[in-house]
Parts: sequence; C-alpha cells; structure tokens
Amino acid sequence: MFWTPPPTTMIDSDFKHVLHLLLTEDSKELIQHWLELFDPSEQDLQHRYYADFLSFFEECVTDQLEFNSDSSHALFNFMVKLSECIGEEKFYNFRNSVFTCHLKFPLFQLMEKRGVFTFKNVAILTAFFESITSRVLLEYLRKKRQLEEATIRELQEREAPLSVVGRGILMVSIMGTMDSQRVLAIIDQVLEQLETEEIKHVIIDIGALSDMNHDVANQLIKLNRAIRLMGSRAYLTGITRNVAKSLIHLDIQLGDIQTYGSTKDALEWIME
Repeated sequence: MFWTPPPTTMIDSDFKHVLHLLLTEDSKELIQHWLELFDPSEQDLQHRYYADFLSFFEECVTDQLEFNSDSSHALFNFMVKLSECIGEEKFYNFRNSVFTCHLKFPLFQLMEKRGVFTFKNVAILTAFFESITSRVLLEYLRKKRQLEEATIRELQEREAPLSVVGRGILMVSIMGTMDSQRVLAIIDQVLEQLETEEIKHVIIDIGALSDMNHDVANQLIKLNRAIRLMGSRAYLTGITRNVAKSLIHLDIQLGDIQTYGSTKDALEWIME
C-alpha cells in the first residue's frame, strides 16, 4: 500500500505570517476551541495533546506546509504516536473522527477573525491536513495487515509444527482434526519448506491425530502426493493401535506411503 503526496501548494508570505501569529499569540484560544469538543474529565490531557500538535504544526508552517519536509514527517510521527496513546479505536471513531477530521477547525475559526478565511487558504490547509491524516490511516492499515499476516502465520505453524530433525529430514506433526482447508494449509507449509531447503525425507507424525476416517486418509494421500511431486519421500509415523484398527475396519488404503510405528523407527530407516 503506497501513498503519493498531492502536488505541493506553497503558502504566500502574508498567510504564513498570519498562521504564525495564530500559533503564537492565539494559541490559548486555539486550544480552548479544541477543548470544547471534549468532556471536562478529558480536557487536561487533550490540552497537552493539542498544544504539542500546534508546536509541530508551527514547524510545518515555517517549512511552507511542504508535504515532504522533515517537519511534516515529524508531525506524521506525532499523529501515529497519538493514535497509539489514545487507542486506535477512539482515535479513528471518536465523535465522527475528531482526531482525523477536526484538527484544522480551531484554525479556521481564528482565520475568519483575522480576515484570511478565503477559499485558497482553506484549500491549502485542508490539503495539508488530509495528506497527514491519510498517511496516518495508511500506516494504521499497514500495521494492522502485518499483525493479521503474523497471526495467520502463527496459526498455520500451530496447525502443523514443522522442524528439521536431521540433514535433509523434515518433521511434520499433525494434531487434532483434519479437513480439506487445513490440509491445504499444511501442504503449502510443507511445499514452501521443500522449495527453500534441501529436504529429501518428510516424516508425518499423526500420533496426536484425533480421528482416522476416509476423509482424513484422503487428505494424507494428497499430502504424500504433493511431497513426491517435489522429489521427496513421505513417511507416516505415530500410528496408534486405535488408528490401525480404524484403517483395517474401514478398509482404508494409504497408497504408497511408508508407515512406521514411531518417529524413531522412521529415522533409523532413513539413516541406514
């Protein structure tokens, strides 16, 4: 996800001078307008936040509200930290998005009093603040996506923990229940490992598998086929007495998968 800044709009010297006056001589009034949006219990904290915001914004005015300036980047970082302090849910949703939409409104009120509330000046400030808040929102979405991807990876690893247990030997531990969606996730994990490392043998341990039926057997056969297509061999271990009885009772065929009672037995055969 990329953000492209809008074309730079330079502020003229008169408007720049008035903004500096607003941020220095009228800062208390600006803060007071901001505090009107909050309950009395929140106003002390919001006073500090908005005072800090005005300080960062004043540096941006000095730099002509240049979107790519160091001062704009500093304001962006401040807004990101503010969203983390306040809590992202409140920062983006509180009272119709006060923090992302209303920051400029106290400035507009005092601009009108100073006689500089023109379409051009309002457009300049609006473009600048939208550039900052858009970048903050994109950063939030980027972090959220990274967290979701990390969570998915963690869940996938829990689905079937993978570990290299010897040179060219991969161990896959399958626990719980098996379904088509889960086996596809496991196949993806295994194939990714086979593609990035020199793995010739894959031990599939089903000692903690909760059930064995035709569907589970078909999933294991699919996994074996995928492993063979990558040029490796699969070994099925952890077959308990109950699993063996189920395979016989249901007349389930596992195809050409080599089976062993334990991981130790499979490793000994591979090492020979």
